[in-house]
Amino acid sequence: MYDLYPMKFRWYYVSMGATAAVVLGSMMFLGPTLCIPVEQMPCTSFLPVEGQMVKAAPPDNNPVTAPAAAAPSTTQTSTVPPGTGGTVPANGNKVDYTLSFQISSDFSKYGFNSTIGSLGANPDITVHSGDTVTVHLSNPSKSFHAFGVVIDQQNPSTVLWNSAFKTPDNPMKPGESGQVTFVAGTPGLYHYICTVPGHAELGMDGNFIVKK
Repeated sequence: MYDLYPMKFRWYYVSMGATAAVVLGSMMFLGPTLCIPVEQMPCTSFLPVEGQMVKAAPPDNNPVTAPAAAAPSTTQTSTVPPGTGGTVPANGNKVDYTLSFQISSDFSKYGFNSTIGSLGANPDITVHSGDTVTVHLSNPSKSFHAFGVVIDQQNPSTVLWNSAFKTPDNPMKPGESGQVTFVAGTPGLYHYICTVPGHAELGMDGNFIVKK
């Protein structure tokens, strides 16, 4: 009986040789395109150029990366220590300030003189202990507001030195104006706010600084 094993063996090597020829041809003509660096090392294609081997471009060891986002600022708005809220007699000096209640068109931002985050919003008011302070107020916004100076802006019910103008129960209506006069007490950092609940958190919160 005719033995087919030698024929199968010969065809196996013929097939392997054809496959090797196809792979070699692909590497010769497509080498520069298909060459990919491995393990951070440049590789070499097999396409001859002027009798020399063509080296693929080496990997970029210094890739350009986007700059890291800046960390949120932790700078405090004032380095003045909190005041105690004590009262002092008037020293005879009088000062005036003007504030207006402002709200953005979408009611998301509040502030004095401008909405929070805008130029001119919530200007610092700096006075001396014993000064007689008059704050002129106007309400061009479409909401209701009230005014007062407090130690803790999170507690609008603790207004100091009779500085309240209107109250959350009897607030300024849109278009109204008025003024309040009071004597600034002991030195420290205080806050002037809208005492209507939630308005200080939305931006109506400014520094009221009392110096000696």
